[in-house]
Amino acid sequence: MLTNKACTISDKKINEEAPCILACPIRQDARDYVQLIARGRFSEAYRLVRERNPLPSACGRICTHPCETKCRRNSTEAPIAIAWLKRFLGDNFSEETRKNFTEKYPEKIAIIGAGPAGLAAANDLALLGYSCTIFESNPTPGGMLRMGVPPYRLPRTAIDNDVEFIKKLGVEIKYNTTLGADITFDSLKKEGFSAIFISVGLLESRTLNIEGVNLDGALKGVSFLHEVNTTGKAKIGKNVLVIGGGAVAMDCARTALRLKPDKVSVACLESRKEMPTTDFEIEETIHEGAILYNSVGPKRILGKNGRVTGLETLKVKYVFDEQKRFNPAFYEGSESVIEADTIILAIGQASNLSFLKGQEGIQVTRGGTIIVNPNTFSTSVRGTYAGGDIVLGRGTMTEGMAQGKKAAIAIHNALRNTTLKDEKWDDKPAVPDIATSRITLIKKEQKQDMPAMPSDKRLTNFDEVELGFSFNTAAREAQRCMNCGAGAFVDDNLCVGCLTCVRICPFEVPKIKKGDTTAYIDGDCQSCGLCIVECPAKAIGFKTPLEDRGKDSLEAVFQEKFVQGVKPLIVNFYCQYSAYNEDKAETVDSLLFPHARRIGVLGLGKVDPSLYLKAFELGAHGVLVTACKADTCHFCKEHEWVERRTNYTAQLLSGLGMDTRRFQTHFISSQNGKEIIELTFKMVEELRDM
Repeated sequence: MLTNKACTISDKKINEEAPCILACPIRQDARDYVQLIARGRFSEAYRLVRERNPLPSACGRICTHPCETKCRRNSTEAPIAIAWLKRFLGDNFSEETRKNFTEKYPEKIAIIGAGPAGLAAANDLALLGYSCTIFESNPTPGGMLRMGVPPYRLPRTAIDNDVEFIKKLGVEIKYNTTLGADITFDSLKKEGFSAIFISVGLLESRTLNIEGVNLDGALKGVSFLHEVNTTGKAKIGKNVLVIGGGAVAMDCARTALRLKPDKVSVACLESRKEMPTTDFEIEETIHEGAILYNSVGPKRILGKNGRVTGLETLKVKYVFDEQKRFNPAFYEGSESVIEADTIILAIGQASNLSFLKGQEGIQVTRGGTIIVNPNTFSTSVRGTYAGGDIVLGRGTMTEGMAQGKKAAIAIHNALRNTTLKDEKWDDKPAVPDIATSRITLIKKEQKQDMPAMPSDKRLTNFDEVELGFSFNTAAREAQRCMNCGAGAFVDDNLCVGCLTCVRICPFEVPKIKKGDTTAYIDGDCQSCGLCIVECPAKAIGFKTPLEDRGKDSLEAVFQEKFVQGVKPLIVNFYCQYSAYNEDKAETVDSLLFPHARRIGVLGLGKVDPSLYLKAFELGAHGVLVTACKADTCHFCKEHEWVERRTNYTAQLLSGLGMDTRRFQTHFISSQNGKEIIELTFKMVEELRDM
């Protein structure tokens, strides 16, 4: 498993944690799997994701992506599409990632609810060696993922695919089984379950204490979504108004639009900036045709003959008071009416604690959530644990998974009387914000758009709106990653303070700190590799093994048995940043076989000229360098350094008496497969004539 453990050179910590990782509730290694995608190592990236995240396909679609909020690309243009890249992996790869159990324990664990928290707990407990049974009240898994999230955002196949991997670990799921009705705490204990994890979620809709909530046409958001997600339909009128400003409200509005009323509106207390959901969800809701009323609060639901006719509202003065508490205030005399014949209340979710009957020892809050130890997730009843929304109140998918994963460790520690811990949650140094002076030195690169179903088609069905990344798009988006905190480092024992790295860095990162005689490279390093190659003392290296400089790939080429019989054999070093395309790359490689072997590097600035010489030493008859053009180069000034180095190499080889045709450099996009093929075959013919 690839890790991001900090390295230490001369007692100096050199590897900070990327902000995207620290922002993720489950501490997903976003930086590492994004870097693997950028290199076309998709299977490795998928395995890395699934090692940490048991629900990657679902998470890649509906995660609120706090990682992207903290992404340092926000300083230059837009964050890396981390969630979409996770979805890309989940949609396109499915190889077995199950670990071999080192031990198998006799204890059985009962998990109540097959939502994100319960599935995550079952996944991790199974990997630890426990037999787990999930008891789910619904006929299918997923909890609110299935019952609350519409299929146009989260196809049921994505949930099923994720759950199938968990079931392959040996986890059993018993459907249509409700705690408090079909099973009880006592019956589970009699069946031999050593621990119980409660993750039932919040299955009820909150309501309003206002006039008219019981009128015909006043619906509850969760119930409305559940009905549509289950049956594909619901009884609504021609003019639908959704009350609420969160994700559930947006889902209700977009779902209602697909049932083809004449009008759908959304009214919420919050201003546009205060709305508790993502900008993307708001924009999609508006784009599909919903009307948004911000900063209005419900006073009463109006009706006639027992049927909803509209909502009387008040203008909001503020939503949060000076102490940042939810405490809305309204302007007196600001009443207005929004006409509607159907009103959907989507103002939050509530718990149903009826399953606790006969188990009164479990302590709960006034808000109806279960009280747990924040470190162990144990309840007030020995052997009983809880996590997810039933503890959080209203949390995100990843927050629920994090609690399930932490509870799994706590259950294991309690049963084994040990102190197992997950180092991913340990406090680590974060990479600081990019200095204002450095932002202008980082090349801006446009974020890849998510292909989507056309507007005129999406409202005719519940098919998924977002269509997913292609291999090419995924790689290009991943290549925007700045690899925060995982760039170059200086070995104090080798550095002589010559200032070479300070002079050549296009991002002005290396510094000689006051009182020091050696250079220091901080977390703003962009991994271009120029300083590593140019350092005369060879005192600089990369912190991460993901930074392939071509050496391993070159050696792998000449380990192939049949290479020795190929004449002429050309080694082509090329830049993967110039619009990597999986399909075209494979086509080019196959067409050039057997006379050319291609070695892709993310930035040819990382390639030391000695590697070109090494290729000849190992048996290559020619070396072809295809570098990016100056205007398409990913790194500032890297183009000129590549040109300088290849010119030097050519002069050196010529001075040694080598025919200049055996070492060639062309500045061309690696996307231009046709031209690369032509150049290579031309070189093959030239070498044959020698």
